[in-house]
Amino acid sequence: MIDLEKICKNAKRSAFEVSVLSNGKRNIILKDIADSIKRETKHILKANEADLRKSRNLQSELKDRLVLDEFKLKDIANSIKNIISLEDPLLAKERYTRDDGLIIVKQSIPVGVIAAIYESRPNVTADISCLAIKSGNVAILRGGKESLGTNLALLKIIQNSLRKNGVSPNAIQYVRDPDRRHINRLLEMADYIDLVIPRGGKKLVNMVSEKAKMKAIFGGIGVCHLYIDEKVEEKIVIPIIENSKTQAPSVCNALDTILIHEKQVKNLLPEILNHLIKIGVEVRLQSKLFKHYKKSTSSKLIKNATENDWGQEFLGLTVSIKSVPSITKAIEHIEDYSYSHTDAIASNIKKNQKLFVERVNSTAVMINASTRFNDGGQLGLGAEIAISTEKLSPRGPLGLNEITTYKWVIKGEGHIRS
Repeated sequence: MIDLEKICKNAKRSAFEVSVLSNGKRNIILKDIADSIKRETKHILKANEADLRKSRNLQSELKDRLVLDEFKLKDIANSIKNIISLEDPLLAKERYTRDDGLIIVKQSIPVGVIAAIYESRPNVTADISCLAIKSGNVAILRGGKESLGTNLALLKIIQNSLRKNGVSPNAIQYVRDPDRRHINRLLEMADYIDLVIPRGGKKLVNMVSEKAKMKAIFGGIGVCHLYIDEKVEEKIVIPIIENSKTQAPSVCNALDTILIHEKQVKNLLPEILNHLIKIGVEVRLQSKLFKHYKKSTSSKLIKNATENDWGQEFLGLTVSIKSVPSITKAIEHIEDYSYSHTDAIASNIKKNQKLFVERVNSTAVMINASTRFNDGGQLGLGAEIAISTEKLSPRGPLGLNEITTYKWVIKGEGHIRS
């Protein structure tokens, strides 16, 4: 049995210690973590292999997120180095002096204790831990049971690096017991936890929304669209589709639905379908398109779309395709089915690009680019704790600045208000 209240109390106690570390000290800890991950590659991969053996019946998309290899571990270490290179997020945001000499400073400070609940992604363990340390926060992690061994191997490295640098290992803790009831208990710990971030499907997000007693930031549900306009540079379409769909099909910024202008159906759609079939992507075609194309192909990868295929986050090698008569209809479809995560337009028409950007209120809107760019590392944030789809700030990838808050510091020389 784990003592969840003790974990939370220890996190709260260590929060002040971490918040006053210098940026240089925080960076030294992160460098130690990155170097240790490289040194301990074999040990981490051994733990990951054990997790995979225990999770043979895991859904393909979850298994894809769980798998580590030397390349992915090198990428994790490089991501930590990117975080190190970023500016200290705990600097003064604004500073000015009034006419009477009173100094006003808007000072950035850590949020405090952040709880993160996520599934089957060992890289998230490293990302959240290192972003928390760099921003002066502490973290309580609860990953999926399928990745427990891998996460604990990474946790050991992180906590050893904290100890080595004279910082309490309680700054980064992990809820080791996979029993889901601990999530419910964690969500009641508002006296100790300042912020909770769920990274998972609708079920997890809805549960946290209903039960969390502390501030929560939600995100992670994708349903990403690409609209192909009536005029477009044809050579860019296939590469954007392939990259958006297949580079990492199980993540939240992977492409789910293609909306194609009806003027491009005869011209571009056959090429798109042939390419998707060639690379093993199942295509769920709008009924009128399916009736036409089933005559010209015997591929079992071409299927008739149902209503459930619109607004569906596939998390695998499946995409739905629908023709639309105008950009307005494409935008209306996105408004009906999007979760405001990532949506893209492929177009040569400037006014349509502008209209799409103005009307589509997602956290990231792509113009002639892959949906995969909605990512903290790609946007220069070093890494991300999550991608928030909330309309109010913070929104989009949550990097260092998004997990800090601020206080006002007012310095006078005996000033009094008249």
